[in-house]
Amino acid sequence: MSSIDYHLKELEIAVSANNPRTVNPTLPDDFASILDVGCGIGQGLGACQLKRKVFACGVDIDEAAVRHAKRVAPLHHFVCAQAERLPLSNASFDVVISRVTLPYVHIPTALKEIARVTKDYGEVWFTLHPWQMARSHLFKAIRAGNLKNTLFRIYVIVNGICFHFLGRQFRYPLRRRRCESFQTVRGMTQAMRRAGFEQVGVQPGCFLIATAVKVSKKKQLDPAPNSKPKRELAAGGMSV
Repeated sequence: MSSIDYHLKELEIAVSANNPRTVNPTLPDDFASILDVGCGIGQGLGACQLKRKVFACGVDIDEAAVRHAKRVAPLHHFVCAQAERLPLSNASFDVVISRVTLPYVHIPTALKEIARVTKDYGEVWFTLHPWQMARSHLFKAIRAGNLKNTLFRIYVIVNGICFHFLGRQFRYPLRRRRCESFQTVRGMTQAMRRAGFEQVGVQPGCFLIATAVKVSKKKQLDPAPNSKPKRELAAGGMSV
């Protein structure tokens, strides 16, 4: 299956109201800009049913997916880039979402970048891979007798354990460009707080759903009188 075919299937899930795998963020009542990190062909932004006045931007490392997104969603803006190196200005977005992209990147670095481009009191929403998913992939690799994949899946689990206890990650020794892990409530909560997010909530399930509000250190010391009250970006169902 090509990457475009994969994203098209994900688009079908994202826009389906009756699919049990569907999960979409509950967005703020009023916002001017949104960023999707790991946007694919723009299926996440499309499922959000954004108002025309909202500035929508997607970032993905897959050049073919970005080209496809530009053709099918010309009103949105798409950029080919890594989550760890967002070519975007500081404090640019009111909302940042990311569907199962963080499990495939160096999370501490990506969270710092996401915090950098998020406005003060901006909201974030992520879906992530729990421990059970990593365990399932490992068992499948073992049953298939695939030594190469088994070694990689062991690395993913060890990397997830390091992230849970130490908040650190390392790249795959046999292929330094790859970085993958599972996530936990504790690991994501601590990592998001270190990156500058407050009101962090991580909901366990088939997929972890993490939400938070970005508050700069200056704002933490001297909060604005009209700062947003605590709220959560809720989700319905489960999906990738």
